[in-house]
Amino acid sequence: MMFKPQSAEFRTIGGQSLKVHLVSTGAVTVKTKFRDASTTGLLAKIAFMLDRKYTGWLPIWVMIIEHPEGIFVIDTGENSNISDRDYFNFASPMVKWFNTTQYKFTVEREEEIDRQLQPLRIPVEKISSVILTHLHLDHVDGLRHFTNTPVLVNKAEWEKPFGDLPQLYPPGFKPHLVELNEQYEMFDKAFYITNAKDIVLVETPGHTWHHCSVIIKTERSHILFGADVCYDQQQVIDKKYSGANASHKLAKDTYAKLRTYCWDNPVIFIPSHEAAAADRLRESRYIKVKSAPRG
Repeated sequence: MMFKPQSAEFRTIGGQSLKVHLVSTGAVTVKTKFRDASTTGLLAKIAFMLDRKYTGWLPIWVMIIEHPEGIFVIDTGENSNISDRDYFNFASPMVKWFNTTQYKFTVEREEEIDRQLQPLRIPVEKISSVILTHLHLDHVDGLRHFTNTPVLVNKAEWEKPFGDLPQLYPPGFKPHLVELNEQYEMFDKAFYITNAKDIVLVETPGHTWHHCSVIIKTERSHILFGADVCYDQQQVIDKKYSGANASHKLAKDTYAKLRTYCWDNPVIFIPSHEAAAADRLRESRYIKVKSAPRG
């Protein structure tokens, strides 16, 4: 199942050209109650593990940003070896069972991020940095293609991961750990990627303890790459959660901040696994929240 890449051109807040591309490095299907939880906490985890139904195929979006200050890749997606029978042989029986039964992947070699960059005429060597939203395998398994590229990771995410598999990192992987010690609007933990302060990494915890999102401020709108904050933007609007959060309390707080942010600003919202997000990017369609949950 291949998802068509999409690109859109914007102008920076300084009036310069800015291009944003979405490419899917294969597809994933997850348990229906993994995607849409009917409860929270431990009960949600038990529910999705007992669930026998899977969703349809979902994209594994990677975002590429061509900015006047450089070319940035947000997450790295999956690789085609994920379907190898021995891919998780390093893991304990429980970890192997979880990673081979709770979701399934289909990834062809030409869908990996290095091949996806070729039609865009972007050599890997020209990437200024890779920015990881969190450390789950479908966001880091393309790191093998960026061995000489700086990789930025929230220091707090690195020090307190949730569900990561370090055995899958490339040999000698040493990311550049950044501290989110600035504030951006209602997000009290932020790090500015660009000197122009128009690309910002903000902490949006819940899915993992220190999960992050990336915001791009353009002349007319903001693009918010929400990664695994949710599976589709309607979940944020309706306050519906997935069954795989490290903390429901943190996820609830993140949703409130996102709704306020999207109430205050025209936002194109891009989760990592929503097919419709590509069309929203191409058409510059904004998320419409019902109200801003201030206070």
